Amino acid sequence: MEAILKELRNHDSSWPFHQPVNIDEVKDYLDVVKKPMDFQNMEFKLENNAYATLDDFVADAKLVFNNCKLYNPENTVYHKVAVKMEKVLQDILKSVGM
Repeated sequence: MEAILKELRNHDSSWPFHQPVNIDEVKDYLDVVKKPMDFQNMEFKLENNAYATLDDFVADAKLVFNNCKLYNPENTVYHKVAVKMEKVLQDILKSVGM
């Protein structure tokens, strides 16, 4: 799981997902997104053995991108990189036999 997260973080299009959304700047974010997730929180969960299975980890990774697509309109760079990163995740998972 650590290797998958590292590969996601190192991708050029991953920049919006490294840190939690700043709710001081994006005031209505929590009105739209009910379960925020980002790579920093995923790393924290990994360090604290919070993922019982790879499926739990993958669910959080998908949540990162789904939240982004939910909040941001299709024509925004954020939505577009979320779609791109979903494909990156799929490719990584295929490479490890999932």
